Amino acid sequence: MEHLSSPELACELTRMFLERAADPIFILDIEGHFIAVNQAACQHTGYSREELLRMTPQDIDDPASRDKIQERLAQLRRDRQATFEAVHIHRSGRHIPVEMHIQLIEHAGKLFTMNICRDISERQQRELEYHTLVQTTLEGFWLVSAQDGSFLDVNDAYCNMVGHSRQALLSMHISDVEANESAEEVAKHINQVMTKGHDHFETRHRHKDGHLIDIELSVSYSPIRGGVFFTFLRDISRRKRQENDLKMAAAVFDSSSAAIMISDENNRILRVNPAFTAITGYQPDEVIGHNPKILSSGMQTGECYREMWDTLKKNGNWQGELWNRHKDGQVFAEHLSINIIANNDGSTYRHIAVFSDITEKKQAEDKVWHQANYDTITNLPNRRLFLDRLKQEIGKCKRSKLPMALFFIDLDRFKEINDTYGHDAGDQLLSEAARRLQACVRTTDTVARLAGDEFTVILPEISGPDKIESIAQHMLDRLAEPFLIQNSSLQISGSIGIAIYPAQATDLNDLISKADIAMYAAKREGRNCYRCYACNI
Repeated sequence: MEHLSSPELACELTRMFLERAADPIFILDIEGHFIAVNQAACQHTGYSREELLRMTPQDIDDPASRDKIQERLAQLRRDRQATFEAVHIHRSGRHIPVEMHIQLIEHAGKLFTMNICRDISERQQRELEYHTLVQTTLEGFWLVSAQDGSFLDVNDAYCNMVGHSRQALLSMHISDVEANESAEEVAKHINQVMTKGHDHFETRHRHKDGHLIDIELSVSYSPIRGGVFFTFLRDISRRKRQENDLKMAAAVFDSSSAAIMISDENNRILRVNPAFTAITGYQPDEVIGHNPKILSSGMQTGECYREMWDTLKKNGNWQGELWNRHKDGQVFAEHLSINIIANNDGSTYRHIAVFSDITEKKQAEDKVWHQANYDTITNLPNRRLFLDRLKQEIGKCKRSKLPMALFFIDLDRFKEINDTYGHDAGDQLLSEAARRLQACVRTTDTVARLAGDEFTVILPEISGPDKIESIAQHMLDRLAEPFLIQNSSLQISGSIGIAIYPAQATDLNDLISKADIAMYAAKREGRNCYRCYACNI
């Protein structure tokens, strides 16, 4: 081998280096002509070395890159080196994106440029895939510097989430949006994630308009580019509100004074609250899986329940009052409200039943109603209830075409006993007279006390005059029997007036008036007898 001097050796080594380099290398004179290229440059462009040495960069650049050549030469003269991206056009017409590293070199008083190119097609494809991934995901995305917590990249989803533009966010730091942690806590958290390599947690971020957003983050650490965090973020504000609503609903469910019962589409009990146990006596494990009819008292008819279910199916809800049975066997009144929760197809998903014990209320209402409609001495219907029942019986008679009899009864010589023996004795006598009159009639008949010693009897669907006469005489006989009051045997009698509907009267007031007239006729004829209006019985 021929011995080479050191300069010659250096030149030979340089030529070998250029020729064997994997990256395309172009050397140009200051006028911009290729004066040397390596084999990689020939493979890169598809041209032979001889062809390239007759060409300029304009011959292999795409139009956009061509337009920037003068700008880049100016930068090169100023800085003596430059790095930029361009697009080369292969001899076949294929476009090749490249990254150019250019160095200005001075040799023998002349200026040259050495351009080292790198095909960045694969890198650009990866970047395209990266940007496609982060921009098309519905979740927010960050690329954050682990050195100072500044944003290196964000996607549109996160911009929309917090109301900031991408440009604004790229000038910001994690602490500028973080609402739960201070700047010091953020820095500490960054170090923890770098050590651990990943993290998944919830926090809150500030929207541009000031309101707070609940955020769920999934973070991974990578040491590239001096350390970065790849972070995916999800707005969980709606979920948090739903969780809070569920917590509130659970609190209401457990603390409600009303019993709540949830059953499935087949009306099998799924869940009950503490108030259910307090009202019914049943523990949850004693009723879950059972039909609510376990509470049935038997006081409602099958028709009542059919109407309830028909209304539920039609309207999706029902409310009313029922009597149910406690675990110990006692019945209780409840005000019940049932609502159906439906599936998207309209089928039943759940039944929600809410009820409260209204037994005391019903008892109080019944007491008030009883006091308003019953006589306190005899416990018979008073004038108000008498008139209501008489009106109902007249309506029934119109439909059945059967007659009805009305008796007006006045106790003879009652005033004398009341004045002689006192009001207590008089009240006892009235109470006993009421029991005797009730014993003379059917359970479907009504015996009422109007006032003082005046009683009435409604006899619906009476069969004929003989039956009326038999009942009236039986009443007179019972009233004529001695009354043992305050250890004294007291004697009274009764005067009975009778009117028949519709033979003798066609409305309520006329019927009452004629029975009253007949009663006074019986008194005039000696008492202890009965008389029928315009009828010889």
